Amino acid sequence: MIFADIVMMAAANILKKGGKMDFNGKIVVVTGAASGIGREIARAFASRGADLALADINEEGLQKIKKELESQGRKVFAQVVDVSVAEQVEDFCDKVYEEMGRVDILCNNAGIAIAGRLEDLTLADWQEIIAVNLWGVIYGCHYFYPRMIEQGGGGHIVNTASGAGLAPLNLLVAYCTTKYGVVGFSETLRAEAALHGIRVSALCPGIVITNITKTSRMTTDTAHSTSDELMEKMHSFYTWRNYTPDKVAAAVVRGVEKNIGIIRAGAETYIGDWMHRLSRRLLDAFTRSGVKFMLERL
Repeated sequence: MIFADIVMMAAANILKKGGKMDFNGKIVVVTGAASGIGREIARAFASRGADLALADINEEGLQKIKKELESQGRKVFAQVVDVSVAEQVEDFCDKVYEEMGRVDILCNNAGIAIAGRLEDLTLADWQEIIAVNLWGVIYGCHYFYPRMIEQGGGGHIVNTASGAGLAPLNLLVAYCTTKYGVVGFSETLRAEAALHGIRVSALCPGIVITNITKTSRMTTDTAHSTSDELMEKMHSFYTWRNYTPDKVAAAVVRGVEKNIGIIRAGAETYIGDWMHRLSRRLLDAFTRSGVKFMLERL
């Protein structure tokens, strides 16, 4: 009987995947909303009629997007929040429910990047990136998810991971660790949340031109570049790739509409995920070659 119930629930979820959703009057929470992907997610849902609750550590950028969306007739609540601090996320959740009444879509998007070989990373580096990228997502779900259950009516949670959460990337051991964690967390929560009518997705963008390449830091020098010079080269490559955050935001809206568990955005994510599934040995060889190339040629 239990097996039959599980099969029926899975079939029902598949049948509900299609269709265009009405976001008018929906309340969408976005962390890391002052710039990049978070800002574009806020714009995308606002353009579809949603009202917003926004958080970021960048107060200037936060107030700018707040005013922009309010000028379009949207109701916007904004609060400066460091998602690595549990008490601040809890306070944000309380204030959102006080101001907005409910939450229909929660986007745990805030994140940072720290690059480098394991031997060049300090424990402080690990603590910082885990606190934001993984604990920030956990805190967001810890405080918002139970209240979304209590309010009823379903909902959707989108946790920003990365293509680096589906396949390993060169000199990004700490970043990949946090993003793999977000993917695993989201896929597991997705199964539990479905029992409450709440859907969960992990957002996995590829190479996207955002401020993260400017605010990230590299802990490893290479044969031809200091760590700072290597970051400049990476930023130039991202700029040349020119995959913009609005494309990721469009993928998020589609992912919510279609209830996609892993929202892939960018060719790199598809290729990395495909290689990871196709052959572990092939991916190992590719990753080793990439690390060697970066350390010896860049």
